[in-house]
Amino acid sequence: MTRLRTVSTPVPGIAIWYDFVTPAEEQYLIQAIGGDPQPQPGPQEDGSAQSSSSSNVVATAGGDDDDGTTATTGTHEASTGSNTPRKAWGWKDLNGRRSMYWGGTVTPSGSLVPAPFPTFMDSAWPNVLDRIAETGVYDEWTGGKGKGKERGPNHCLVNEYLPGQGIMPHTDGPAYLPCTSTLSLGSHTVLCLRSKPSHLALSSSSSPNTDTDTDSTSDSNNKEKQEEDDEARRAASIAAVQKLDLFLPARSLVVLTSTLYSDWLHGIAPLKGDSIDSLMGCANWDDWWTYQREVQKEGEGGAEKEREMVEAGKGWERQRRISLTCRRVAGKVRNLGSMLGLGGGGGASRGARRS
Repeated sequence: MTRLRTVSTPVPGIAIWYDFVTPAEEQYLIQAIGGDPQPQPGPQEDGSAQSSSSSNVVATAGGDDDDGTTATTGTHEASTGSNTPRKAWGWKDLNGRRSMYWGGTVTPSGSLVPAPFPTFMDSAWPNVLDRIAETGVYDEWTGGKGKGKERGPNHCLVNEYLPGQGIMPHTDGPAYLPCTSTLSLGSHTVLCLRSKPSHLALSSSSSPNTDTDTDSTSDSNNKEKQEEDDEARRAASIAAVQKLDLFLPARSLVVLTSTLYSDWLHGIAPLKGDSIDSLMGCANWDDWWTYQREVQKEGEGGAEKEREMVEAGKGWERQRRISLTCRRVAGKVRNLGSMLGLGGGGGASRGARRS
């Protein structure tokens, strides 16, 4: 039975699964992704579910090209057949942070040329892709058939965030289906969602005045008035931006769908810590503490006391966080050999399918 919890927001489209992985699984994944010495394999369900993390605000319209909307190259597993790679995956520095992709290359036309995932994502414990697929959030497009990347996400963006690092508000573009699932490892953060300012859409459709018959004085006056009008429109559209912040504790899986994912901007403020006011302003702050009460033994009452202490304090510091943003490419899955005319039958690979 799914443990996804719908977050009540003015614009629907957010669900979250607290403690999607256990603390033992979290540490295993962090070590595997970071290329640390191989951790002890095997599930160790210790039942612990507490997270000591939080987050804050961001805002402003803008973009960031670190969103996977252009052609990207997946990283092959650097392992010796074990569940965990013995060396680093191939992090790349991008905009001051480390980032990499798994699952293949997204072509300019929006197709996916697949490449292997690390085994812990799709064939060995803790098999993250299969777990995400089992939530059913991608069944609308895949029909609920198959397992792992056949039924769920087939591409993954891995980002590392150190304290003080963030990402500018952006959209992921049309290459992916309107559903994304992000697993947070190591630390909390606050995901900042903002409606797109109307002037951004207007500016792309407006064309410059090319009339050369007006005199220079009139043209100058018109240009000045146009700039004033544009500035007023920008200010009004920014003031009208809807703001929504979401608390993402460590080990949580957040799912964004529909308009909230496709049309709204999402980003993370470059903060080293989060004030208590910012945390309490998150749409799911109350729900997080409701969950804490649910997972504690009946009669302990620890969650209420902890919440009182947290909200009486100064906030929470951020730690190193690794995010696995898992998405499904909207276009066709292609075989690279066939695309280059090297395949025997010239067709798509046996496993190729349309999302």
